[in-house]
Amino acid sequence: MVFSKYNVKLHRVNENHLELLRSWRNSDYVNSRMIFNDYITAEMQEKWFKTIDNDKNYYFVAEYNNQNVGVMHVKNIEDNAGEGGIYLASEEFENSDIVPRMIMAFNDYIFEELKLNYIYSQVRRDNKKAISSSIAQGCVENEGKSSDSIISFILKSENYYNKTKKIRKILNNY
Repeated sequence: MVFSKYNVKLHRVNENHLELLRSWRNSDYVNSRMIFNDYITAEMQEKWFKTIDNDKNYYFVAEYNNQNVGVMHVKNIEDNAGEGGIYLASEEFENSDIVPRMIMAFNDYIFEELKLNYIYSQVRRDNKKAISSSIAQGCVENEGKSSDSIISFILKSENYYNKTKKIRKILNNY
């Protein structure tokens, strides 16, 4: 399955992606931003994949200009809500238009295709770029679930569409 919008293609993760994802996930760049940051073995990756290949979990590899640039997911879907997450494959993509394109394509998929009411996420407090990006797309802190080291966010569809109206219009023109 492929979903395409804003010049980004979202490819549903399959077994052929596992080693690529594992190499990204174990890289210093990605691992240093994760809540769970243990080294991931091939066996762990296989076991993980068997738990996410279903209709409650949607993991995608994002492709931009024929290059795989990151991973996004919405998991544990229940009662029209799920837990969202994203990571870039490399620091080289961090300050580019790839980030908003990926986020907008994925959020559009979540709210338009899956028809979820909201997503929730957790971000390490020291990950300032992820916090800024979350706020820019309309996320609000769920203070009751935040801690000293983690910020919990909620993104409701109406907040997302209101907050990103201008950027989505710009991205639609390119």
